[in-house]
Amino acid sequence: MFEKAKRNNTRIKLAITGPSGSGKTYSALRLATGLAGDGRIAVLDTESNSASLYAENFDFDVAPIDPPFTNDKFVTAIRQAVELGYEVIILDSASHFWEGILEYKDALDRRGGNSFTNWGEANKQYKAIVNALLQSNVHLIACLRSKTEYVIEKNDKGKSIPRKIGLAPVMRDGVEYEFTTVFHLDAAHQAMADKDRTGLFTDKIFQITEQTGREITRWLGGSDSKDHSLQSEFEALGASLYEDLQAKKAEFCRYISGGQHGDENRLSDQDYRKLIEGMKRKMQAEAELMGDGQL
Repeated sequence: MFEKAKRNNTRIKLAITGPSGSGKTYSALRLATGLAGDGRIAVLDTESNSASLYAENFDFDVAPIDPPFTNDKFVTAIRQAVELGYEVIILDSASHFWEGILEYKDALDRRGGNSFTNWGEANKQYKAIVNALLQSNVHLIACLRSKTEYVIEKNDKGKSIPRKIGLAPVMRDGVEYEFTTVFHLDAAHQAMADKDRTGLFTDKIFQITEQTGREITRWLGGSDSKDHSLQSEFEALGASLYEDLQAKKAEFCRYISGGQHGDENRLSDQDYRKLIEGMKRKMQAEAELMGDGQL
């Protein structure tokens, strides 16, 4: 009955929240590209085909969903995407299906009856969409619009300027519990994790890229992501030591791999530590040599 728990072949269920203009759609497409690998990406677009503005930048298929945003439209589109074998589904925007649920509840109230009972009926509609999303064997990225507010701040010249911030997403309270990871984007397109069960993005401020998707894929496959602080330290030390760092990288890779490859993407954290230690010894030796020359 029981077997060893593994992350192998699991799928990420992820949300991206942020105010208007924060880059949710573009970030979702970059993330999906990294997640999909050689697989296909399906976008369920409720935003008047806005995702298609990026058709020249990314390879994806789109299914427009027009108002009214009834739950059957979302459930049908999700099931079709799964049946057609898409690797990643982007729902942009998931906030619209919640608005559709609220409209359904209002319609029930106008017909009369108990409000509590009507919420029970509306909740069945909500659960049907959530279950279709979360129980499907695909990667899911749900874009959620945040309620927007402006705060007044001082800039570096002491002038008061407004700054747009995103508050709670336009969605049912507690929706973050449904997702493995929730990224929040600010108006400067910088992301941070409001929730992250992967542990890859906790307490970090970053930009969502294709690499973000590849890191998640590695984690889902059971291997932890590389420590990017080691890569950053390697880059900084190398830039101070070598005029042609790119050529030196290939040389380092061949040295580390015993001549098998010159690809820096195949270096492990242990490889980076070894190279960093070597560069630090080189810097120390050069500093000592310069010191002796000044005596």
